[in-house]
Amino acid sequence: MTVRLDDLLHLVGAWEGTGHAEYPTIDTTDYREELVFEHNGKDPVLHYVQKTWKPIRGGRAEEPIFWESGFLVDRGEGSFELVSAQKSGRAEVLRGPAVRGEDGMITLDLESASIVNDPRVLASARRLLIAPDRIDYRLEMGLRTHPAVRVHLSATLQRAGTRPLES
Repeated sequence: MTVRLDDLLHLVGAWEGTGHAEYPTIDTTDYREELVFEHNGKDPVLHYVQKTWKPIRGGRAEEPIFWESGFLVDRGEGSFELVSAQKSGRAEVLRGPAVRGEDGMITLDLESASIVNDPRVLASARRLLIAPDRIDYRLEMGLRTHPAVRVHLSATLQRAGTRPLES
């Protein structure tokens, strides 16, 4: 069954959860994430804003670590494009298929088609497993200093307000 944007409209609203960041160039850390999707009611496009925070040692305060905004565009026939602008100035376009499994979950597999304004990054990929009440995702990347594409981020998000956030 071909996945269309209509199949993803349940994403509209706020999602939250926790994730884990790792890569040879950073200190491994857990983080808290908020992801908000919007739809204009007309076009085959979802707008999103993603923000993450990590705990400050020994306290309950958090510091922001990432901010991204962009669009998930239905290109037809089960093909999607993610256009991402990140706080660092990096912009990416990722493309790939969306497939509905027998269990009803939608898998969105996206690979970088274009990365600009960050010469360190060679490639990136994102895999989203989308259920009615949960989003699991993994972001992979390869850098000039570490060219093999490997996991950088992984997170599980649920609709905001459906469960307490883990600390």
